Amino acid sequence: MLRILLTVLLCMHLLLPIAAHAQATMKNPLSYSLAEYGLMLGVAIFGGFVAWIRKVRAGEYPAWSLGQLIGEIAISAFAGLLTFWGCEYIGLPQLLTASLAGINGHASSKFLTMAESAAQRWLEKKIGVPEAKP
Repeated sequence: MLRILLTVLLCMHLLLPIAAHAQATMKNPLSYSLAEYGLMLGVAIFGGFVAWIRKVRAGEYPAWSLGQLIGEIAISAFAGLLTFWGCEYIGLPQLLTASLAGINGHASSKFLTMAESAAQRWLEKKIGVPEAKP
């Protein structure tokens, strides 16, 4: 019994510095600087602005539609923020995180539309709603 107790105490003694280091390096959303948030949101919003310009040139949106621009920017900022947090969680380098935030900001509205359509089809199939015939 004493041998088991000593083994457990020794293991706890050896693992304690690892646990203390892990707690010291853990970040939460409030521990990032304003510069970090500004960079990631700026890159994501710029990606959303580029997506809006592409849609205006393709004729999907009118150029004077301020609501569409604000919508694209809001969606891209949200997607960029989630991308930033996800990349920080898995420990990616800052440059890669910034580029992924910009790419996700650019593609966020298209991805959101595809995800909504897929979820609607899945839900209709799950609850047994018949498909509409064109």
